[in-house]
Amino acid sequence: MKLLNLSRYQVKLFTLCLLLGAIPVVVLGIFSYAKSSGLIEDKVLQGNDQLLLQIQTQLENTLKVVDFSIFQFANSQEVGDVLQKPIQARDFPLVDKLLDMLQRIQIYELGIRDIHLINIDHQWMISNKGYARLDESADADRISSFSAIDKPLAWTTELSDGSGGKPGSSDIYLVKRFPSYSGSPHALLVAEMSSQELFKLLPTSSNLGFMVILDDKGNLIASSPKSGMNRSLQDSPPLADIKLAAEMSGYRTGQIGQEKYGFTFRKSSYNGWTYLLIVSLDSIGRESQAIGWATVWACVIIIAMIIILSLRGTSKLYSPLRTLYQKMADPAEVLDPQERNDEFRVIERRMERMFRSNMDMTSSVQKLQQQLKPFMIFKLVQGGLPAKEIEEQLQLFGYSQGFNWLAVVTIQINALEGTRYLEGDRDLLLFAISNIVEETVPFEHRLSPVVIEQSQVTVIRGDQESTDGFKAFLLDIIRQVQQNIQAYLGLSVSAGISRPYKTYGATPKAYAEGLDALKYRITKDTETILFIEDEEPELQMVFFPEHLEKQLVEAVRFSDERRAAVLLGEFLQILSNRELTHNQMQNWLIKLLLDLLYITEQSDAASSQLNANAIQLSEQLKRLNTVQEIELWFLRQIVEPAIRMGEMSNEGPFHKIANEVVRIIQSEYDRELTQEECASRLNYHPSYIRRALKKSMNTNFTDYLLAYRMEVAKKWLTDTEMRIADMSKKLQYNNPQNFIRYFKKVTGMTPGQYREMCCNDNE
Repeated sequence: MKLLNLSRYQVKLFTLCLLLGAIPVVVLGIFSYAKSSGLIEDKVLQGNDQLLLQIQTQLENTLKVVDFSIFQFANSQEVGDVLQKPIQARDFPLVDKLLDMLQRIQIYELGIRDIHLINIDHQWMISNKGYARLDESADADRISSFSAIDKPLAWTTELSDGSGGKPGSSDIYLVKRFPSYSGSPHALLVAEMSSQELFKLLPTSSNLGFMVILDDKGNLIASSPKSGMNRSLQDSPPLADIKLAAEMSGYRTGQIGQEKYGFTFRKSSYNGWTYLLIVSLDSIGRESQAIGWATVWACVIIIAMIIILSLRGTSKLYSPLRTLYQKMADPAEVLDPQERNDEFRVIERRMERMFRSNMDMTSSVQKLQQQLKPFMIFKLVQGGLPAKEIEEQLQLFGYSQGFNWLAVVTIQINALEGTRYLEGDRDLLLFAISNIVEETVPFEHRLSPVVIEQSQVTVIRGDQESTDGFKAFLLDIIRQVQQNIQAYLGLSVSAGISRPYKTYGATPKAYAEGLDALKYRITKDTETILFIEDEEPELQMVFFPEHLEKQLVEAVRFSDERRAAVLLGEFLQILSNRELTHNQMQNWLIKLLLDLLYITEQSDAASSQLNANAIQLSEQLKRLNTVQEIELWFLRQIVEPAIRMGEMSNEGPFHKIANEVVRIIQSEYDRELTQEECASRLNYHPSYIRRALKKSMNTNFTDYLLAYRMEVAKKWLTDTEMRIADMSKKLQYNNPQNFIRYFKKVTGMTPGQYREMCCNDNE
């Protein structure tokens, strides 16, 4: 039994899933059965009402046709003539004519069995049997009852008891009075109807019910029930209620015997008859039971599926809890039998134990962290922390990043002589000073104070907008520290303060500055605060623009006069903007002069006039007073002569270099070539390659490469069937459109037009 092996939580989860799935199914099943049963009953009743209306309409149409035929016959001339007198022998031709007319009226489909023309005043009667005297007729009582009818035209019925065990029957008559509205009629026209033919429209059998017709007196004149139902029906209370009902149509329910029936009725305004269709409600219920059983089985199947899915879903939902329970399990733990199936209680107890362990561990880590904090600050001050780890370490120890300025304060004891302390107490005193600093300086304005060798070191943080504000803050707080040290320890101390800085990475340098500031206390009072900025102003380090000077020398070497003039102007602009002493400026200019003269030494000339006059040139340079004079002197005396000498010595090499570049282009035109690549392969500067091509071939690298590729393209168009797209790809064009556009620009026609022209010329 899998369900018995479920834990308490699984059983609850399974029960919840089962209820969530089963309750809607059961409710929906009950609703569906009730709704379908009601719909079936409504549909049956609606069908019965339609059937009842249809049968009533057909039957009354037949009666109205009979009524119309009788009306025409009664108004005929022959009937009027024969009713005025007693019939003599000479009137028999008229009688024959009347009989013939009666025969024509008696159509079998209309259900007319016989027609009687009765003259009460003259005591004669004409029917299908012929002429007869009233006093000789056996129907005298019936004729007397017909004479008592007070309507000009009426349908009447006559019931007869059954004989020989057969059920009784009813005779139906249509009675017409002459004259119509006389108190005592002189003559009657009676149509005798065949009830069997008239009521053949009634359904003979039905699975659910039967039809009944009552006359205007409430007597049952036609029905389609089983034998023996007429008397039970006649005595039933619903039928009596329907007879007395004022509405012309409706529905009633009631008992017939032990079974419950529904009575749908319609009353005729034509002849006063009542048409009933009686349906067994128990039979309808039995029909609905099939739907009910189908609904029950469907619900059972669905609930069975819900049970299976609930078990599987419960197992899936429980698996994370089972995993958690197993991972938290303690093999050595002995569980209470009542708790063994209550996972939440076990997990709760284990989590409480883990939480307590975690709290103990957290407390231990925090204590260890407090012990490690001075060690981290020690490494920061000594430069032992990598720059990328500084921020992470500080955040780990709870230091925020909200500050604008940093400074390192180093505190040293001035002297122990004349105090109550010995030299061996110095280390303990430094730790006592650290505690005083820690108590005096708020946590948000400092890192943890540390002791390094003979100094107490603290990194102070401030959020002041300016360095002056930060220095004032430092001065106030260090004075408070000195006062507290004097008050608690009775010692005189001095403090050295570094320059303000922005990032923790500069802390080691600031620490050195703080120590350097303390070196100036020899000439100060015994208890002083020393800012390194005040004792040792920071000098601006000025570096020679080495990269710019190299570019200038390279431009002169490759005879690029325009670029050399621009670079010389930039060099002298930097020289004039820097805060240089006169000697520094002269040293920069002499270095530039010597580097430019070194170019001429590498030329092919045996001796250079520039080199021979180098000493004189340096003397001339020293006599110049303005930057403009220096720039003009360098251009005329050094740069331009050096470029001319280089051009004279490089005419031959230019031609050789140009030939090498042409060779590379012609052999490697089908790959991506650049001037820089060629210069690198030939071990020359790109500007030198450009100058060689210009001097030797009066062109540049790009123009020659494009022109040669166009010549190759023309050769391919003339000698091969290569596709234009393939040509553009081999000639390093991004797409065929660019190739076609440039080809047309050079030749005045597209590649296709050029190929067609060449083919026509060959033909």
